[in-house]
Amino acid sequence: MTTVLLPRPVLPGPTRPRPRPVAPVRRGRGRPPALTSPERIEQLLVDIRAGATVAEAAAALGLSRTPVYNLRRQDPLFAAALTQAQATGRAARRAAGPDLQIDQHGTESSYTKRNCACGACRAAGTRARARRRAGGGNTPNTRTANAA
Repeated sequence: MTTVLLPRPVLPGPTRPRPRPVAPVRRGRGRPPALTSPERIEQLLVDIRAGATVAEAAAALGLSRTPVYNLRRQDPLFAAALTQAQATGRAARRAAGPDLQIDQHGTESSYTKRNCACGACRAAGTRARARRRAGGGNTPNTRTANAA
């Protein structure tokens, strides 16, 4: 049995205005920059001065960190303001206590992620590696683990 679809008849009734089409959001190249208003830029800088990282401050505005770094590359005035805000934010994190000291020398993360080879960072990396090896035996980076 085949079913034939017939057009539905238009019933007379109150006419409603047609909804206006919504302009699509442009994506990719040609998309307008996300940090154009001075209020949003100032809020970003205030958050960074308070101790947030660029990624955290951008996320609070609903952005990724890419528009921030694009604006820094294009606008030398914003680049100077961002550098100053980051220095102030680092000082605020250091003053807040050891829980937020992610970028200080003498830590394992400074040795591994920032490639700092100063004596304090190298010693912190050595202590952390020894602690991991003592706690669980072989780590994936040891020769015995790779040979197996």
